[in-house]
Amino acid sequence: MPVSRKVPEQEIKLKRFGKRLCEIEYFCKKLHHKSSNLMSRMTRILLFFAALLLTTPPVLVYGQLVINEGSNRNYTTITDENGDYPDWIELLNVGSDTINLLNYSLTDTPANPSKWQFPAIKLPPGEFLTVFCSGKDRKPVSGFVAVSTSYDFTPVTGWNTHHFANPFYWDGVSNLLINTCSYNSTQYTSNSSFRQSATSFFSTLMHFIDGSDASCSTAYGTRVKQRPNMRLNGLQIGNGQIQNPQTEYPAPYGNWYWSSRHQMLIQSSELTQAGLTEGWINNLAFDVAATDPNTWYDYFDIQLRLVSTDELPSAFETSNPSCFQHTNFKLAKD
Repeated sequence: MPVSRKVPEQEIKLKRFGKRLCEIEYFCKKLHHKSSNLMSRMTRILLFFAALLLTTPPVLVYGQLVINEGSNRNYTTITDENGDYPDWIELLNVGSDTINLLNYSLTDTPANPSKWQFPAIKLPPGEFLTVFCSGKDRKPVSGFVAVSTSYDFTPVTGWNTHHFANPFYWDGVSNLLINTCSYNSTQYTSNSSFRQSATSFFSTLMHFIDGSDASCSTAYGTRVKQRPNMRLNGLQIGNGQIQNPQTEYPAPYGNWYWSSRHQMLIQSSELTQAGLTEGWINNLAFDVAATDPNTWYDYFDIQLRLVSTDELPSAFETSNPSCFQHTNFKLAKD
């Protein structure tokens, strides 16, 4: 385990007025390490808070966030989700209030204070957060949130609206990833045919299987630059007229074989263009052009999560992913 290196508690006072942009610099001048260049590199890691305050008159805000530990020679200490040993730093909230790290940033270049920005992560008092300085540039925000499960579900022609038992909060800036799974335990008939839109990026990842619901936990799928039209809170994303044949995919209501899994990515710019604003998402709807009225599903699951990726890979995001953060720069020189 790494040896604890104490950093003096720092009380950061931010004076904000109107829409004035504030920057806060945390200097770690007393951080020590075996490696001679850690101090020189670590003291260049600056945290900046670039939030716009909307209150007036001036308000004094206190934040207590420190770099608690760090390593730029991580050969065997801490592994990331890929089994690699990148350099890392550990943040600690030494204050009494939860800190939202949205709009904080890390950098190794003072001339570029916003080089790597945090997503909306809340760090409670006394909690730690490990950030890998790996150059991989990953910002998982949270795991999937199960928002809806429809049992004994039979699709109908037209808009099929799923009202969320657990509303989902969109932060107004992140991309939205939708994970669905459909399963029929008795037979297969055909997929519903969806109205869909072409996209310039890989927006849908899909997989189907016969005889079980194993698709719901499969690791890899087929990705396409096409996505079913959807409505979120009644606001439509996509108005294309592409229709899948009823034995082909994408088809979230997929019964050509017993189960199917889909992950569909909607970029934040698309959400904004549709008129969605930061806040709670309460329902999601799919536009079905045709469906077999005798096709039903034991269940149809919907899960949502915020992501920073702009395109889907061939691997499904897992339902319980690690939430390691990775900067777009490294501490140690290669």
